[in-house]
Amino acid sequence: MEPRQTAILYQNEQKTVTLIDIPLSISLAQVLPGQFLDRILLSTPPLKDPYPPTEPKSDAARASVLSTIGPTEDIYDYTEFVHKGLQEIRDSHKADWCADRRIRPIAPSPSRKRRIDDSDASVDNPMHVQAPHLSVPGMASQMTDACTQPCTYIISAEGCMITIENATPKPAQISMPKSPTIFHIPPHSEVILSNINARTAWAFSYEALRLYPTSSSFAGPGQFDFILLDPPWQNRSVARSKSYKTMRYDDPLRILRESLGQHIARNGLVGCWVTNKADVRKAAKNCFEAWDVDIVEEWVWIKTTARGEPVYDVEGIWRKPYEVLLLGRRVMPTEVSAPTNCNNAKRLPRRLIAGVPDLHSRKPCLKDLIEPMMPDRREYRAMEIFARNMTTGWLAYGDEALKFNTNEHWAEFS
Repeated sequence: MEPRQTAILYQNEQKTVTLIDIPLSISLAQVLPGQFLDRILLSTPPLKDPYPPTEPKSDAARASVLSTIGPTEDIYDYTEFVHKGLQEIRDSHKADWCADRRIRPIAPSPSRKRRIDDSDASVDNPMHVQAPHLSVPGMASQMTDACTQPCTYIISAEGCMITIENATPKPAQISMPKSPTIFHIPPHSEVILSNINARTAWAFSYEALRLYPTSSSFAGPGQFDFILLDPPWQNRSVARSKSYKTMRYDDPLRILRESLGQHIARNGLVGCWVTNKADVRKAAKNCFEAWDVDIVEEWVWIKTTARGEPVYDVEGIWRKPYEVLLLGRRVMPTEVSAPTNCNNAKRLPRRLIAGVPDLHSRKPCLKDLIEPMMPDRREYRAMEIFARNMTTGWLAYGDEALKFNTNEHWAEFS
């Protein structure tokens, strides 16, 4: 199987409708443009048919579901927008809606009677990091001379944060003594491996200034032209599957609401993934306001089958087949801007991103989609918070930022 050179399978001239292959978008983001892609991210089989309907059948059940969603008048109805975008792709794209995949072997499911021990996984415990089989103290004690390419790392004095930097144009690898795990570090990228809480917020600001001590053409010291957030919003299906830790609606952004604003460049962009609950959108919107960020666009990721059908009924109320990225731009307090309350939601420009789902919660890499909006796509600073994989040229920050950069998630092209 030869690697494709782009993960974008279809895009209209206005770039408002895009079909993207999710695992390939992450794979290509591990190398510089023009570099040979020798590994591919392991994935799940593409969904062939939509999931069975799960809509409530009685009026009482419907009312119960609506009560958990919150006030729907604050959420735009994307039904017509999604159907129109999907039809545009169908009219122009006659092939499968995803690229060929390398399938990851399925591990045996744990017994239902077995309880998962998460005693050390508290969201307030800065010593616990979700890198596979490792904690920050464990990595700190084993990282000496662990790099196979020139790569630097710094461990905070408290042992609660590790910063790894690959300033070279080549991918790097880090391995641990007596461990089969290999971490793949993309070129010109950094990772701050740490929990996000009050005890680490100051350390992150220090690291951002250390990594970016001077001004660029468009951003000040420690600032970024683009910041992407994928908070672990509370979700029933995620809680049942134990896919990743979740927090209450405002908890993921509570600390960042106070501290992140200083790291957003003037005219910088901020993207935040939200669920379809009003409380979640409100929490994200409150943060944007605290950061002097105006919402300027909404990007809707519609999840489809390999044949282009939504995985759930678009009109359904129990489960929606899409997630929304709120995209905002930093404005200074002295600048005049339109209000970003929910009442002007119908007037926001929107873009549709279609993609066949991959592993649970793994979203498409937005690197190729956001770079045309950067002041200079060859020289910009970007950071992903709550990241679960690294991206070439970006800073990844979070306690799972190396999760999908380990060798167990990748296969060589054959």
